[in-house]
Amino acid sequence: MQTATEEKIEAFVWDAKYNTGVDVVDQQHQKLVELVNGLGAISAHLTSTEALGPILTELANYTVYHFNTEEDLMKQYEVDADHQDIHIKAHKHFTDQVMVAAKILMGSTDVNSQLVAPLLKYLTNWLVQHILGSDARMGKEILALQAGQSHEEAVRTANAFMSQSANVLMEALNEMYGKLGDKTLEVIQKNQELEAEHEALRILNEQLEQRVKERTSDLEQANQHLQTNNVELKQLNEKLESAQTQLLQSEKMASIGQLAAGVAHEINNPVGFVNSNLGTLGKYITSMFSVIAAYETAEARVGSNTCPEVSQVKKTADFNYLKEDIPSLLKESQDGLARVTRIVQDLKDFSHVDESNWQHANLEQGMDSTLNVVANEIKYKADVVKQYAGLPDVECMPSQLNQVFMNMLMNAAQAIDQKGTITVRTGKSGDEVWVEVEDTGKGIAPENLNRIFDPFYTTKPIGKGTGLGLSLSYGIVQKHHGRFEVKSQVGKGSTFRVWLPLRQQQVETV
Repeated sequence: MQTATEEKIEAFVWDAKYNTGVDVVDQQHQKLVELVNGLGAISAHLTSTEALGPILTELANYTVYHFNTEEDLMKQYEVDADHQDIHIKAHKHFTDQVMVAAKILMGSTDVNSQLVAPLLKYLTNWLVQHILGSDARMGKEILALQAGQSHEEAVRTANAFMSQSANVLMEALNEMYGKLGDKTLEVIQKNQELEAEHEALRILNEQLEQRVKERTSDLEQANQHLQTNNVELKQLNEKLESAQTQLLQSEKMASIGQLAAGVAHEINNPVGFVNSNLGTLGKYITSMFSVIAAYETAEARVGSNTCPEVSQVKKTADFNYLKEDIPSLLKESQDGLARVTRIVQDLKDFSHVDESNWQHANLEQGMDSTLNVVANEIKYKADVVKQYAGLPDVECMPSQLNQVFMNMLMNAAQAIDQKGTITVRTGKSGDEVWVEVEDTGKGIAPENLNRIFDPFYTTKPIGKGTGLGLSLSYGIVQKHHGRFEVKSQVGKGSTFRVWLPLRQQQVETV
């Protein structure tokens, strides 16, 4: 187990994902990150608090200055009152904790990683969740107002960025970070107290042996209490990491899409020149067969006994069989390459890494690409029946809807214990289209139907699912101003239908 004194002080690496779109806020965020990293760099080489004072003071003062800037912006643009209240409370709690931590560190006789590392870890984690959560939502609302939206429209835009489940999760994160900050300060305080107790113990040891024994007993109790606090802190960090996993899931899926597109591109290059070479080879073989046919014609005129060596070589090589088999081999190779090309194209269509904006796309083609990508997972479990109605193009984000289709197909396949059938249907009604996936699996119990879209809820065995697939799919469909319809009967199967508008009334920027 790694002790506090062995903790490595890691830098906070700024990334474009932390940008809110509000320039002054993003600039100040980067300045805060520089100060936090500066604190880590300085404290890693210090044994006293003399050089630590200026950076701690600057960090505390700049934190207050930055929070005042954000709060002034929220007042200036009349950001949603409920969000302002939560935002300002989080600012005040964080500022109070930084001030207390600075006093504790400045009151210590020396500085080491045992004191600084918990503070730096807390500062970094708090800034990450605050920037990605509350500040990102504030930025969405301010940018919407600057773009000319009304206050009601701007609030809806901001709320659309953070779904209801994300809002609840973010409130839980804020509360958890408050407790985490208190525990961090408590650990720092306990470390400082522990150092003081060690110093007192050293002095008392020179005076009286009995006093040393009594002090040792007190120290053991303090260590036990400290270990208990560290266990609680570890548990809080584990819960925090679990919550952050859901918030970053969409970004991970984008990275997977980039990887898939890269692999497809790398496969496509050698397949291209191999296919070209096979075509050229076919032409060469045709020409060679023409030359050989001319030789055979000449041989027939002069008699086969004229060149007995040639006749023997042809017989040994089974030349007649080679003439028949070589074209077949070439044809099979070209067919195989054509299959590889189709698979690569379907993989590229599924990933759509360069298509992160709203566009008009054919959902049936997207479903076909997705079926080809997951074909290996389905073909041993079910026969796929397609009943397409011939949908018009829909204004959407194709890569995100392909992810929804993949989750629906994988869930359908996993619901089938033995060989079954998966039916994919499409249709249109008014200004809406629908895509549904029906399976002949084991179905969903009625008491579980209202929970299937909850984050982390799953009925699959451990290791078979995270419980995030339908939750993320639900968020994507809501972002498209669509809806899910689910019908299921235990022992007979389930039907998941997605309704989507043909056109988006108000396109959001992702």
